[in-house]
Amino acid sequence: MSNIDPRWGSWAKAPDPFDEEAFDETKTTEVLVVGAGICGVSCAYSAAQNGCKVTVMEKLPSYHGFAFNVGVVNSRYMRSLGIVNDPDAVAREWIKRCGNRCDERLVRLYVTRSEEAMDWVLDLVTRPEWGVKPNLQGAVYQGETYRELLAAHSFHDGPIARQGRFGGINDIMEPMVRESEKLGTRFLYRTKMLQLIKKDGRVIGAAARSEDGKLIRVLADRAVVLCTGGIGGNDEMCDDLCPIANRVTVKANVPKGVDDGDGHRAALWAGAAFEDAPFPTMLHPQAIRHANYCFLFVTPEGKRFMNEDSYLQGRALGVLRTGYPWCWTVFDNDWARKIPATLPYGGGIYWGESFEYEGGAAFDEKAVGEKIEWSLRNGFAVKADTPRELAEKAGIEPDAFEETFRRYNEFCRSGCDAEFGKRRELLIPLDTPPYYARKFGPALLSVCGGVLVDEYFRALDERRAPVPGLYALGNIMAGRYGVDYPMLVPGNSTGSGLTYGYLLGRDLGGVPR
Repeated sequence: MSNIDPRWGSWAKAPDPFDEEAFDETKTTEVLVVGAGICGVSCAYSAAQNGCKVTVMEKLPSYHGFAFNVGVVNSRYMRSLGIVNDPDAVAREWIKRCGNRCDERLVRLYVTRSEEAMDWVLDLVTRPEWGVKPNLQGAVYQGETYRELLAAHSFHDGPIARQGRFGGINDIMEPMVRESEKLGTRFLYRTKMLQLIKKDGRVIGAAARSEDGKLIRVLADRAVVLCTGGIGGNDEMCDDLCPIANRVTVKANVPKGVDDGDGHRAALWAGAAFEDAPFPTMLHPQAIRHANYCFLFVTPEGKRFMNEDSYLQGRALGVLRTGYPWCWTVFDNDWARKIPATLPYGGGIYWGESFEYEGGAAFDEKAVGEKIEWSLRNGFAVKADTPRELAEKAGIEPDAFEETFRRYNEFCRSGCDAEFGKRRELLIPLDTPPYYARKFGPALLSVCGGVLVDEYFRALDERRAPVPGLYALGNIMAGRYGVDYPMLVPGNSTGSGLTYGYLLGRDLGGVPR
């Protein structure tokens, strides 16, 4: 049985293995972690804490955390605020939203162990020498249909933020990296993995090109852990495994091309199998401009295309289905009153604005106004006194838009959306000129799927048997989502990466689950 589909492109063809004589240098370790994102760093730190000799291989110049927050189901910080979620209920809702295509064993591990993982991190980063202060992302969808939990942890006053640079999850990764180094962990930056090395059917290490151009191998006598991210930056792989990823307006993962699927290819060549395509995507409606609100969305043809009462992934997919690179969100000059009126019924990222739960304001009129004015100055939004003039300025078909605008306001006045069934509470007329239209489109943050794993994160072959010595974590692994990224727990990609890295590090160190 072959794990390679003959319809796949040239990326799937395995290169010839290197001869031993080809290597300029050999390094040895017990655990080799490939990739220094959140799951790689957490795995390295956990394994080192539990007695393993660890080497981390990373193609970028440093570890990297490009996210703002980490979502977990519970934590001691959440409990201090009186926020406690039922893991069983979270698991049931998660599985439903994933169309029952996720791996329930992996979901259970996340929902039941993420509290432990977050508390483990907080034990470290809140020490006086690191000084990190947690908070929660306050912007969540309030309605039942797409309900989101107050569970995404943000981090403030940490070592990176104090340097005046973007902190985000780097403010918890910096302490983990430094503490790992104290425990003897070696980080090999600017070192790109080329392929895995097998002997007698077992993965025993990886071949790589080092910063100085040398061909090196790192041999690991306990485990090789792939934490290499997704495939979104590789158009050819997306064509075969996730075609929708190549139809977005923007691929937002940075730096561009870092998620090139090198770990997926190496795992495939070593005998691992993939989950069924198409792989799940993480899409946000943040291309062009971020805030979308929930009033009236139209295509360049001037027509509505969805119920505007949706969460961020749903809004991105809605635009994608139109075939246009962007659509328009329309609102009026009474936005300062009307946007806050919608937040108790919906909300979430890019509906209103993101804010901090403790000490934050759910709506910052001054900040929103500044963003609207910035959009107008820079050509991302237009303003006009009449619907027809607005359409003409935006390049929207004016006759169709006038009719759409008229019908939408009729629905609002009657309290019944006969076209898409928007809830009565959100049918707010646009009746206060001037009117605004702002562009927004779908951005791909990651393709979140790939290598089949079991509940111990062992990579599996076509027969669902472990590939000896090989593990996979994070956006390279299969099983978390099945269909699309579920926003039930905002920040759950980083949160599950943290949790799984923490658990695997303990497993490799021999700590019983």
